[in-house]
Amino acid sequence: MAALYVSHVLLLLSILFIPSVSFSHMDVWLKNEMGERITPSHNRLEPYSPRRTCGGCHDYRAITSGYHFTQGFDVMKDGYNPKQPWVLSPGMFGRWLPTAATGRISPKRNPNPRTFDLSTFDWIGRGGKFSTKDKLISSACGFCHPGGGPMEFGRDQQGRADYTRNLIMGEREKWPAFDGDYSSLDTPEGKSLFSLTGVVEADCLICHLAGYDIKERNKQLSKRNYRWAATAGARMGVVRGAIFTYNHPDKGPSENDSYRGSWNLEKRPTVEYHWDDRKLFTPEGRLKGNIISKSVSYRNCLACHDLGERKNTGTIISPTRDIHLHYGLNCTDCHGLVGKTKMERLTHQIAKGHSSTNTVRDDLDGKDMKTCLDCHIEGNYTPKRPTLPPQAKNPFSTHSRIFSGYRFHTYLLDCMACHAPKRSGRALLLLDMSQGHEETYVAEQMELIKTEGDFLLEAPSPWSPWMMRSSQYCSGVPKWLMWFGNELKTELYPIPLRFVAQALKAEKMARKPIAKEGDIMRILKRLEKMGFVKPVYVADRLFRVSGNRLNSSPLTSPPTYYPVVHGVEEKGALRSCQSCHSPKAPFFNRMELVNPRGFLLQDYPVMKEPNARPQYKSWGLKQIPAGD
Repeated sequence: MAALYVSHVLLLLSILFIPSVSFSHMDVWLKNEMGERITPSHNRLEPYSPRRTCGGCHDYRAITSGYHFTQGFDVMKDGYNPKQPWVLSPGMFGRWLPTAATGRISPKRNPNPRTFDLSTFDWIGRGGKFSTKDKLISSACGFCHPGGGPMEFGRDQQGRADYTRNLIMGEREKWPAFDGDYSSLDTPEGKSLFSLTGVVEADCLICHLAGYDIKERNKQLSKRNYRWAATAGARMGVVRGAIFTYNHPDKGPSENDSYRGSWNLEKRPTVEYHWDDRKLFTPEGRLKGNIISKSVSYRNCLACHDLGERKNTGTIISPTRDIHLHYGLNCTDCHGLVGKTKMERLTHQIAKGHSSTNTVRDDLDGKDMKTCLDCHIEGNYTPKRPTLPPQAKNPFSTHSRIFSGYRFHTYLLDCMACHAPKRSGRALLLLDMSQGHEETYVAEQMELIKTEGDFLLEAPSPWSPWMMRSSQYCSGVPKWLMWFGNELKTELYPIPLRFVAQALKAEKMARKPIAKEGDIMRILKRLEKMGFVKPVYVADRLFRVSGNRLNSSPLTSPPTYYPVVHGVEEKGALRSCQSCHSPKAPFFNRMELVNPRGFLLQDYPVMKEPNARPQYKSWGLKQIPAGD
C-alpha cells in the first residue's frame, strides 16, 4: 500500500514538473488550386493554394469572414449609400479614403467611363511598383489586404458579394464594358485576366509565419502574379516570370507613362521551391509545421500597418519608440480576437478602437479592446506571459505629484495628449490631387516627397503632433486636400485622376498645383467639355463655374484628423506648466492651414497667417490660457 502511495506521488510529481509543451503545428503537404499535392516530383512548379492547404483542416470560410479580409465586401452593393452612390460599402473596399489611396473601387455597373475608376482586377495590383533598386515607388490597394474576400470573389449584378464562384469562374461570363470586377484600364483588350493571374486567396502565413516577406509578396501583385504572391511571401521558393512588367520601373507616379507596361499572355510563371532547405521542408516535401506560429508577433502586424502608421500620424512603431513593445507586449495583447467562445474567436474579428476615418464594422468598436484606462485605472491587466510586467501601474500618484490640476487635465486630455510628445516619421499633411496625380507634402517641414517609399524614411528631426478635439483633446495629425470632383445634388464625389490629367494635357498646362483661380476655371471648363455635368474644385473653398464666372463658397467641414494612438512614451512631454502654456509651446500654437492654395502660392514651406492660424484660434480661444 505504501509502495502504491509512493508510486502515485512520484507519478503526480512527474506530471507537475513536466515542462509545458509549446505549440507545434503538424507538417503540412502543400496543395495547388486543384487540391493536388505539391512535391519535389509532382506539381513542383505550381504555386501553393492557402485555401486548399490551410483550409483542408481549418474553417477557411469562418476565418475569412473577419473584417481584415472583407473590408466591407460582405455588405457591399451598388446604391449602398443612396445619398453618396459612389460609396459602396463601409470598408476600404468600397469607400473613397484618399489619404490611404486616391483610387476607389468602381460600382458593378457603370453607364460610362466617367463613373469608372478601379475594377477589382486593377484594385488588387494596379499602380503597385518597386524600382530597380528595390525601393517602393507606389502601393497598390492589394498591398495591405491579406487576400480572400474581394480579392478572391466577385459581385453579382446588383454589386453584392457573390461567394458561389471565385473571380476566375465569374470572368467566364460575358460582362458589359466598364464592369466593376472584370474590366481593366491596363490590359490590351480592357478586360480582366484572372484566368492568367489567378486570384489572391487569404494568406494565413502573413500573420502566422515569423519572417514573412511582405515586400516579396507585393512584388508579385505588382507583376499581376496574383496566385503566386502567397508562395513568394512565405519564402517557400523563387517565382520565375511575370504576367505584367513595367516599361519604366523607376518612374514615379507624377511622371508620364509611369504605369505603362507589357503583358505576357503566353508563358506562365513558375516556382522553384527550396526543397533542400531542411528548415522549410521535410525530405519527402512537407512544409515543416514548426515554422507556423499560433501567436502573432507585432512584426507581422507591422508588415502591413507600419507604412500606414507612418503616413497617417508619423508614428514609427518599435521597441525603442513604444513603451509597451519595450516591455514585451504584442499588438494582440490589446487587439485580441473578439468573442467569448472558440467559434466566435475563429471568425478573426480583431478588437479595435473607435475611429472617425475607418468605418468598417463600427459595431465592433471598443469590443474586447484593451485601453489605457482598462489596464492602468480599472485594474483589468493580467500578464499573459511570464516575461511581461506583473502589473500596469496606476498613474494617479505620479500625476498628482507633477501638477495640482491633475483631475481637471485628465478630464480634458486623452492620455496620448501627453504621452505621444514627438513623432519621427514623415506624416502626410497636404495631399494635392489637382494635377491628375498625387503630390504629397509631409511633416515636419512640408517637404514634397516623390515616392511612397519616402514615408519609410525618418523626418529630419522629431516634431510635435497637433491637438485634435473629440470627446477629449488628443494628439493627432490633420490632412488637407485639394481635388476636383463632381457635384451631385448636395454631395460631391471625386473625379478619377486620369480625367484630371487629361484635362491638364488638353489645356497644355504645366504640371503644378492648380491654385490660381484662372487655372481652376480652365480645368473646370475642360471637365465640362469632357462630360462632367457639374465639376467642382475643392480646397479651402468650393469652386464652381457659372457661365463665364468662377464662384466659390466656404467649406463647412473641418480637416480630417488622424489620432495618434500608438508609439507611447512612458513619461510623456510634460515637464512643467510652460511645456504647454508658453507662447511658443506647440500644444496651443501648432499652425493649422486655413487656405492651402494661398499657402502653396505665397508662403510655402512655412505656415503663417493669414493662410494658416494657431490651432487655439480654431478652438475659439482668443489667447493661450495661463498655466499655474
